[in-house]
Amino acid sequence: MNKPLKIVLGLVAALVVILVLAIGAFALFFDPNDFRGKITEEVKKATGRELALGNIKLSIFPTLGARVQDVKLGNAEGFGDTPFAAIGEADVGVRLLPLLLHRDVQVGGITLSGLQLNLAVNADGKNNWDDLASGDKQTPAATPEQPASSGNGIKTLNIGGVTIKDAAINYDDRKAKKAYSLSKLNLKTGAIAPGKPFDFALDFATEASDPALKADISAAAKLAFDLDKQQFTAEKLVLKIKAALTDLTADAELGSTISADLNSKVYKAEKITLKASAEGKSLPGGKQTADFSADAIYDGSKGTVKMAAGELLAAGLTTTIALDGSGLNGDNPRFTGPLSVKPFNPRELLKMLGTTLETADAAALKEMSIKAKFDATTKSARLNDLVIKLDQSTISGNAGVADLAKQAAEFALKLDAIDADRYLPPKPAAATPTAPISAADKAKADAAPLPVDALDTFTANGTVDIGKLKVSGVNMSNVKLKLNAVKGADKRIELAANLYGGSINTTTRITPGARPTYAETLRIASISAAPLLKDFLGKDYMSGQGGVSMDLTGAGKTMGELKRALNGNVSFEFKDGAVKGFNLGQIIRKADALLTGTQLNESEPPQTDFTELSASAKITNGVLQSDALNAKSPLFRVDGAGKVDLANETLDYTAKPTIVNTISGQGGKDMSQLNGLTIPVHVAGPWSAPKYSLDLKLALQQKATEKLRGRLDDQIQKKLGDSPLKEKLSDTLNSLFGKKKKPEDAPPK
Repeated sequence: MNKPLKIVLGLVAALVVILVLAIGAFALFFDPNDFRGKITEEVKKATGRELALGNIKLSIFPTLGARVQDVKLGNAEGFGDTPFAAIGEADVGVRLLPLLLHRDVQVGGITLSGLQLNLAVNADGKNNWDDLASGDKQTPAATPEQPASSGNGIKTLNIGGVTIKDAAINYDDRKAKKAYSLSKLNLKTGAIAPGKPFDFALDFATEASDPALKADISAAAKLAFDLDKQQFTAEKLVLKIKAALTDLTADAELGSTISADLNSKVYKAEKITLKASAEGKSLPGGKQTADFSADAIYDGSKGTVKMAAGELLAAGLTTTIALDGSGLNGDNPRFTGPLSVKPFNPRELLKMLGTTLETADAAALKEMSIKAKFDATTKSARLNDLVIKLDQSTISGNAGVADLAKQAAEFALKLDAIDADRYLPPKPAAATPTAPISAADKAKADAAPLPVDALDTFTANGTVDIGKLKVSGVNMSNVKLKLNAVKGADKRIELAANLYGGSINTTTRITPGARPTYAETLRIASISAAPLLKDFLGKDYMSGQGGVSMDLTGAGKTMGELKRALNGNVSFEFKDGAVKGFNLGQIIRKADALLTGTQLNESEPPQTDFTELSASAKITNGVLQSDALNAKSPLFRVDGAGKVDLANETLDYTAKPTIVNTISGQGGKDMSQLNGLTIPVHVAGPWSAPKYSLDLKLALQQKATEKLRGRLDDQIQKKLGDSPLKEKLSDTLNSLFGKKKKPEDAPPK
């Protein structure tokens, strides 16, 4: 070794010895606690708050470090004596030689224990941290921009790890009357260096006052970052949450691998998995679980998001979804994509949710599936190309909410065919006699409010077209239902369909308000009555071809009010049919045979034929008044009059069949001697138990009186001719027997 080199090495060794001795002397004779007063004074001057410092300890070699204990920063004025922040112990150290020799910052570790942070908002909305962010501190004068580093700065930064133990953060908002807290917060990382993955673990407990919530949360991952490339990854991320909310407890675990490129603002989440379960009385079935998986990518520069292969398993359903989002960095984000629910058993689903459903057909409600394309924004949501399969029926079309704020729904749906009776509750095995409705039950039913307020909570416009529909035994085809309902305005429901050789058209109008109003229009045309009644009531009480017309209006908030305010017109007309269940001609012949003491032996079908049957009535304030009953048959003519009290559910009606020409038209023997006889039939009493009366004896007496009157008229005509005395005698007979009836027209053949 040459002499100059020895001299250099000797100088270096001497400098190192001097440096070590200097560091030792500094550590031996310098006490940082002597500066606590100066530190607290400067903090007081800068923030106006008191700072309390415990023991301060410095280390010089081999690690340049500091440890401070029992740090407390006072609260803002008006927020009490509780410290704004407190730290039990803070410890940080940097390795000295790598820093001096290689400009390499190697932090041995950062430890923070017992952190307490108390954030508060008082009743006036003032908080206790604004003064720290925008206090009276003077803004330092701007310094000239420094030239770019010449390469003598810090080359690398390495941290041995970060540890936070038992930290707590409290937030108390007395103006909003809400409070939140984080407690038992622990954070631990492995050694942190650019481009190298390190372990990360976090756990804490949280609590909220409104709603009352308690939760334990933990997260763990393998993190890595590259500051030069501005890239970040989190591999094997696992987030666990265990929460209790009122009577509900829930557990969730989220897993994924996340990568981010901060330069391009592209964030990827791969192999996303979410497993969740919840228990509580408010949950259907008491317990529910959900599993979700997907891959997602977000492009912040373009404001787009794309989720692929999304699958959700919840409540016994398997739902698949793919999502494309756009406009996320603006005011009009939009999400579109396909959505499908794989075939499932609705009956089993309802059972799992705690509902047991019985249907008339046990094979109904066994299979269902859903497919659609969703299109949603912050203002609207739609399902396009919707296809719902329910057992053997298929529903297709579009549906959505045009305005989420106004809850404005719209739809255009088509249903190929459905037997709705299959899905109704099963009918009783045997019909039981219906007991008369008591006055108390009737009053209760009349006082029941009509659901107008519920109908007025939304806006809905749409159509439903049904190819074939069976409901309550009635078969319809080409059914068209149209709904136009605007919140706060008129509701209009229109129904049109073909049935039993004819058609039906109805329009219902409802106007909400303090006293809602209603209007109903019904037109049934050219229907065949027998099969309709057979399907609807189980028995063809009448046959014939005809129709019904009805125009009604009413008002009220309860059923009783509506019935008492009902007004309008009702009419019907049928031709070439029969009223089944009784044979009026046979009844009259039997009564005549009984009165005359003759024998009657004949058997005829229990029905009364008619060629025309019509009636019209006017309803005024809940009372139906009719004087336009008209029935014609080969046997009789019928008219009638009376009233039906819809509010009190009583009727008082008299039908007056008059025998014409002959009574033998339905196979009975000729009783022409009864031609012109009118037999009043009176029906009166409550709907549940009306009483019927037929006074044939009085009718025969009237017939005998008419015969006597006829003989007297003949004698007067023979004796007096057309003299004035004849007119006086006719007036006298009219006062005794009534005016003479005109002969009936001969019945049609």
